[in-house]
Amino acid sequence: MSTEENVSLQNLWNPKADKLFISNIPELKEEMLYAKNWIKSLDMNKVIMNIQDIEVYNEKNIKTRSPIVDLENFSESLSKGELIDKLNTISSFPKVERYHENGKLVSAEYYNKLIENCNIYGVMDTNNIKYGITLKKTVMRTFPTYDTVFNIGDNYEFDRFQETAVYPIEPLVILHKSVDNKWYLAQMYNYLAWIPEKDVAVCKKQELFDYHNTEDFIVTTGKRVFTNYNPLNEQLSEVKFDMGIKIPLVAINEIEEDIYGQSPTGNYVVKLPTRNKSGNVEFKLALIARNEEVSRGYLPYTRENILIHTFKFLGERYGWGGTFNSRDCASLIMDVYRTMGIVLPRNAEEQGEFAVGNFYEMSETMTIKDRERLLDNLKPGTPVYMSGHAMLYVGKEEGKYYIIHDFSGFYKPQQDGAAKYYRVREVMVSPLCIGLSEEGKTYIEGLYGARDFVLVE
Repeated sequence: MSTEENVSLQNLWNPKADKLFISNIPELKEEMLYAKNWIKSLDMNKVIMNIQDIEVYNEKNIKTRSPIVDLENFSESLSKGELIDKLNTISSFPKVERYHENGKLVSAEYYNKLIENCNIYGVMDTNNIKYGITLKKTVMRTFPTYDTVFNIGDNYEFDRFQETAVYPIEPLVILHKSVDNKWYLAQMYNYLAWIPEKDVAVCKKQELFDYHNTEDFIVTTGKRVFTNYNPLNEQLSEVKFDMGIKIPLVAINEIEEDIYGQSPTGNYVVKLPTRNKSGNVEFKLALIARNEEVSRGYLPYTRENILIHTFKFLGERYGWGGTFNSRDCASLIMDVYRTMGIVLPRNAEEQGEFAVGNFYEMSETMTIKDRERLLDNLKPGTPVYMSGHAMLYVGKEEGKYYIIHDFSGFYKPQQDGAAKYYRVREVMVSPLCIGLSEEGKTYIEGLYGARDFVLVE
């Protein structure tokens, strides 16, 4: 290898010397793309809440206006009116026009067919619930269909029937079934929508929560973790887990000499749900390599951990409602905090306005200077919110305030005085001075507040 080639390779792998770094985001420097740039004080690894306090915090979130639901104490049945109200909450005519992928306007006749499949006429006077558990990463939808619809102009990226992604081994309350028997109306801990029946195994309540509430577990801390390849059981082979998933471990006396033909040495032996021919759950053993990014139990709740794990998603493509095998702004926050055992609402508005914690309000009349003074008192790793968007404050450099967030884009003034929109569509660091609107409003002016997820009196 020539000296010139060697220098070129050194530049490629050395972040400080990388000539390939380009950005149209104002005031962004390459070193800002690394968590260590923002971890500047020793108190960043101070524990914010211990595990006992976090348990109390999660219980308080259930009891407040937060949309988090206690599935273990869910009603055994719903009246006709209660179930119809839930159906109407998620599956109703939109107030704005939608378009199919081919650009054709969605008709009332089409919506009527979807609503018919919601099986409203199948609602009984008393509707007994069932329990289930997800087998793999799947979806929750507005209607029981995989069909996609869009606003005008976003006909591939923002499917308006996509509510949220759902991760493996997620407990569910099953409320209803579609006419075509392919979808369940289900309640997970922070969302209600339609989920594919094939991705769910039905459980007995006691069996589900004995499994879910196990005290010996690992938590995924990488943005993606997989079980080992299994040639003998497809349901257990290379199951993908996103960040923040709690996976029960098998007791030592349950570990066999080999697991589907492989030695367990060098692996965590976990118990995962599979689905039998009747649609019911059967728990089986699977292997996750010990060198995967997992933690034995939850991570300590520290600002250092918040930043380190958020920055693992840097550069990941934005995925509305969990599409594109990724996540959106609010699920980025939610997934990171789950590694530390903190249960949050799904959507940005619910996190910012309803979650338990210290709230730092930024009213519409607050000046930029006053907003900056408030930010000066925030610690790195504090979530900040504007209407429909969740971000994570990371710190201040050279008089500018920075966030990391999963966002669509920003406006930037041009020489002719007009503002040009730049797409980002990824998890990225940006200053709060970037443009939020064509009229010149900035992100810092769009903030309505910040919230630390801690216990409050």
